[in-house]
Amino acid sequence: MLSRLAKTDAETVRAHNRLAVLDHLRRVSVSTRKSVSEATGLSVSASSAISASLLRCGILEEVEEDDRSNRRGRPGKGLGLSGGAACVAALKLAVGEVSGRLSDYAGRPLAEIRREVDIASHDGAALVMLLADLCGALRSQAQGRSRPLDKVVVAVQGKTDSGLSGIVWSPALRHRDIEIAAPLTARLGAEVSVLNDCSVMPEAFRWQPDFAGLDFATLFVGFGVGMGLQISGETFQGKRSSAVEFGHINHVPGGALCRCGNRGCVEAYASDYAIWRRAKGTDEIAARRIRDEEIHALAEAARAGDAAAATAFEEAGIAIGYGLGRVFTMIDPLPIVLTGSGVQAIDRLEPVIRRGIAESAVDGLGADTPLILEEDTDALVFDAATAYALAALDKGFSRSAPEATEAA
Repeated sequence: MLSRLAKTDAETVRAHNRLAVLDHLRRVSVSTRKSVSEATGLSVSASSAISASLLRCGILEEVEEDDRSNRRGRPGKGLGLSGGAACVAALKLAVGEVSGRLSDYAGRPLAEIRREVDIASHDGAALVMLLADLCGALRSQAQGRSRPLDKVVVAVQGKTDSGLSGIVWSPALRHRDIEIAAPLTARLGAEVSVLNDCSVMPEAFRWQPDFAGLDFATLFVGFGVGMGLQISGETFQGKRSSAVEFGHINHVPGGALCRCGNRGCVEAYASDYAIWRRAKGTDEIAARRIRDEEIHALAEAARAGDAAAATAFEEAGIAIGYGLGRVFTMIDPLPIVLTGSGVQAIDRLEPVIRRGIAESAVDGLGADTPLILEEDTDALVFDAATAYALAALDKGFSRSAPEATEAA
């Protein structure tokens, strides 16, 4: 029994060390054996042994070092992740469209497709067929540069289950409780995870130096209002669903109608449809998607002195600020990465958001929290879903690399 436990412990240590090497290369792209040792804290012999085993497995590859400023003769060999080791797809389901990006194991994009399609009436079988067809089109566009899919992440507007297997509810769909992962896995032969598009957004910053060890939130303000949380190095996932339902915190009891069916949600005041209807003087939720250009035009009108447009943005900012104030009361104030069409009107929103935080948080804590703007929401979702998929593969490779048995 003791020898069995000792063997298990040793395998756990080796898997941990291999993952540390892979994580380092995710952050720097190309490294040397000496730099791997310095970054991971492993001895040079241990890091070299792990690197050698991962090279033999085809997970790493040797690359020419570009910097010859301090060298003579031929350039040395660096280490990098081997793009051919795996292939991942990041798919996105949204109102009126499906889209996807195909990437290799090194994280390099191979293909990207966006299709306008009305998915509102699609049931589970139709959605699985649509997503499988999208994956096939992505591989065709990659023109032989991709291997069979190893991991697929489906990012969805709406609530997904905690098992990452299906859609509980989405504003893009009439049907509820739709199973996606198992039937799509059966069609593609690749592991599939289904996540809320906003809750997965922090994954986009997983390997960025400025976010290393940082607790932060991502906040989407657009078709809806959604949040992702990175706490203690982990992207938050709920016990019953994957989403942080920031947009459905109640802001005004019995207030404006939200797309979820309740009244008074933060989203009912801060989303693009809420800003549009307040500026237009209507109580209805627009059946169509409000275009970014329309929000931009409303922001221009507010800047030009249009009272209704100015009020719409002020109410949106207050709703967001009060919501953040409540979050900051429960946990410490966090930097906020803001994305979505709301970024186009940040000059109208930011002062009121900060006022709302100051009025609702204890002692106004967090009113000066950093706001980091990310204008391209689609790219952010693709980056996040791809990083999530690659991190899952890294963990799998660290445990199962067949030749990685050297003592570390």
